[in-house]
Amino acid sequence: MDFFSKVRDNLKDPKKKALTQLGIYAIFFIFVFIVLNNSGNSSTMDYIPEETTDIVSNYEYIYKINNNDVINQITGTLKSDEDSFNYNSLNYIKKDSIIYFNNTPVTIDFDVDRYKYDKTELLIENSDSKTTYTDSSKIVYNMSANEYFTLLNEVNNCSTMDCTIINVSIAVESDTYINHVIIDLSNYYGYKYIVEINYNNINSIE
Repeated sequence: MDFFSKVRDNLKDPKKKALTQLGIYAIFFIFVFIVLNNSGNSSTMDYIPEETTDIVSNYEYIYKINNNDVINQITGTLKSDEDSFNYNSLNYIKKDSIIYFNNTPVTIDFDVDRYKYDKTELLIENSDSKTTYTDSSKIVYNMSANEYFTLLNEVNNCSTMDCTIINVSIAVESDTYINHVIIDLSNYYGYKYIVEINYNNINSIE
């Protein structure tokens, strides 16, 4: 007599029916438990965290600083630990936080580190709000001037004015990487002060 025939016969026997039904339920729940457990393990084993490959190591850049309609421009190339740039028609090289002109350490009157790529990402991460435009990849982030200057460790007048109520706008356009940034500090200065940054050939420089 096979297993199923024996089960049928036991179900017909009043003395064995209750015990047989209990056994059937036990087998069913064990089967469900095994299926669910295997399903969970499979899902866990198949999941592989996505590796971060979008690490920026080199790029070309153009900074345009519109200070009340007086425009200063910096163009440069960042490669590994060397940053070569042109400012006021002079060529500089920055290595290990030291700026050189004709192989001589110098101090220049503009902080070329102020709006670098990593600082832009820092500002984005700490923004108070953002607006995404559906017709492009443009996103506008907002934060207080107080937060902005604190993050950049920049000299400011926040000790004599309430920078918490002054808004700083940071507009970003990107595809794989951030490629265009506009930082509007006009509300803080009380006149037009806009920094425009373009990044090109990101991770494509030999």
